[in-house]
Amino acid sequence: MDPNATATPVARLQAHPTASQRLDTTWATAVVALLLLAITTRFISGFFESSKPAQDGSRSVPMIPYWIPILGHIPQFSISPQTLLNKARDTYRSGVFALNLGSTTHNIIFSPSMGGSLMNQKHSIANMDSVGKHVMTAVFGYPKSKASMQRYEDALPGLNTCYKHLLSDPGLREMVQNTIDVTRRNIANLVTFSESRVDQVEWERSSNAETIIKANGEQVVEASMMNLIRDFIAANANPSLIGSDFVKNNPEFFLDLWDMDKGFKWLATGLPAWLPIPPIWRAKLARSRAFNAVLAFEEAMEKAVNGDDPGQEWQSFEDVGPVLTQRLTLYRQLNLTMDERAALELSLLWAMNANANMLVFWMLNHIYADKTVLAQLREEIAPFVHAVQPEQLFGVPEPPRIDTFDHEALASKCPLLKSSYIESLRLDAAPWSFRVMQENLVLPASREKDAEKFLLKKGTYAHIAHSIHHTDPAYFDDPEVWRADRHIKREQGDEEVSVNMGTIRPYGGGHSMCKGRAFAQKEALVFTAAFISMWDMEPVGGGAWKMPRYKPATGVYTTSDDVRVWISRREDLPQI
Repeated sequence: MDPNATATPVARLQAHPTASQRLDTTWATAVVALLLLAITTRFISGFFESSKPAQDGSRSVPMIPYWIPILGHIPQFSISPQTLLNKARDTYRSGVFALNLGSTTHNIIFSPSMGGSLMNQKHSIANMDSVGKHVMTAVFGYPKSKASMQRYEDALPGLNTCYKHLLSDPGLREMVQNTIDVTRRNIANLVTFSESRVDQVEWERSSNAETIIKANGEQVVEASMMNLIRDFIAANANPSLIGSDFVKNNPEFFLDLWDMDKGFKWLATGLPAWLPIPPIWRAKLARSRAFNAVLAFEEAMEKAVNGDDPGQEWQSFEDVGPVLTQRLTLYRQLNLTMDERAALELSLLWAMNANANMLVFWMLNHIYADKTVLAQLREEIAPFVHAVQPEQLFGVPEPPRIDTFDHEALASKCPLLKSSYIESLRLDAAPWSFRVMQENLVLPASREKDAEKFLLKKGTYAHIAHSIHHTDPAYFDDPEVWRADRHIKREQGDEEVSVNMGTIRPYGGGHSMCKGRAFAQKEALVFTAAFISMWDMEPVGGGAWKMPRYKPATGVYTTSDDVRVWISRREDLPQI
């Protein structure tokens, strides 16, 4: 046999690998190359982007090492942001670190001192104007034309002046008192025990309320707690802002506002509606309906001011709040179009509802979960929010009512209630403040004389991550635990107590501090006091209260959990 008979085919086979072999080799090479690229990127980002000293004694902000070039921390930040941020907080104890998000540098500040200093800088050094304009157009539908944007800039100083009615008396007192008056009329109908949806009020219908007879024979209402609380507050607080006609004429408006809020981040991307992304479709449809509702209100207001008939459905403009009436005057002075006015008012309505309503929901979850705290709060507020059960006349039962409501005392004489409010701001919200660096800025990490100084470079972004500080164990013991009395300060041997925010900054600071913060505090205290004064709540089926899971939102957390509760009238109210 020829010894070369099989040698040639084998040699040829070895010289010409199959397509499968070539594919395997290509994949192996690609994997090795990507692995080497990741390791190299990790080494370079860890070595060259570490904090380095400058001649003036400051240091560059340390960049967290990353594995993927260009994308940087985007994958980690998208998948598990809180894990990434908390780990960085515990590693970089000076109070600041940086992330690479798509080749842009984002300085994350969690030092209270450094954050406060940055928020108080002049606009020429650090501002968020470009972001504000983008949000107005992308989220709230403000027209993008050059003329419209110029009118927006011209209106900003006047709009800020209008906010005085939300920050100080007499405007603040008037709005709070109007809210209390409406709430006192409706709090007895938080649930009506009506079996027919037709006979229920709108906040019952949105919460899928149904009357239930418990095993012991007690009649209760089962409802979805978040929808019930959120929508009750919206229906009873907003007449003091935009008037009773708007709330009555647009019963679906706030449902659209919640859908807008769910899709806020999608709207902010500016992505077109034709993309196959359902959250964008839903958010844009909701925004369109909400926008048109506000547009109709603006057109009716203009007619009324001009002496024309705004229509049968718009006959009570006298109860529109001072903020909006003053804004209308400003709009007319600057010749803002109806679409421009509608976008501005839609942004105001979102700001006044998206966070405050949800905060009360979280407060009530914590309070009803702890029967001791619930009893203490009821005792504390009883002299100022006096709920009573009228005596039955001629065998006809009368619902309980609140006959006195001192909202000033809730803030000044109810330390446990106020501390509970601050504690929910600390734990149940994830606020951030944002700035674009217009100039280089050196900031100390703390107020100590020899504190490290860090350089925030021009062209980078700075985020004051209040939520990272709010859960920092260096400042708060057991930071993940909600404690009602955490913020009550008692001097030794002194019966007087004080309650304050301390280093908590839920409303931001500086020029962009939340303009509705004073009303938001009053609103949270008023509604929390009203609910716990009149109603008992327990989980469906009884047993221990299970806290719903957090879901990130634009400020205060929301949740995807349907918290079903049994609601019943308090039985221990004083008889009159």
